[in-house]
Amino acid sequence: MIAIIDDDQGVRSALCNLLDSAGYLSCGFASAEDFLADEARLQPTCALIDVELPQMSGFTLVAQLATRAPRLPVILMSAHGSSAYHTRALQLGALELLVKPVLADTLLACIARARAAAGLA
Repeated sequence: MIAIIDDDQGVRSALCNLLDSAGYLSCGFASAEDFLADEARLQPTCALIDVELPQMSGFTLVAQLATRAPRLPVILMSAHGSSAYHTRALQLGALELLVKPVLADTLLACIARARAAAGLA
C-alpha cells in the first residue's frame, strides 16, 4: 500500500487514481497526524508526503518516520523546489523531493525505484 499524505483533497484523489490505475493499492491522508494514527495498521510500502502540511510538516513527519518505520521509503513533494528544500529532504532520509505538479511518468518511476531500493517488487 502506498500512502499519500497531502492536505489538498484534489491532489490526494488524483494521486490515488493514478496509483490505482498503475496497479498499486493506495490510501490518502489529509494530515501527518491522520497517517501516523493508521501507519502501523496499514503497513505502507512507500509514502508520498507533501512538505507543506497543516500542524506537522512533511519534514517533521519524515523525521518521525525515521525512528518509527526506518525501512519505509519516503518521497517528498512540494510546490517549492528550492535547493534548501531538496537538501533538507535528503538529509532527513527522503529518497527524493519532487516538485509539483509532478508528471505521472516521473512519479511512477520514482515509486518503482523507492520500492526496489526497499526490496519490494
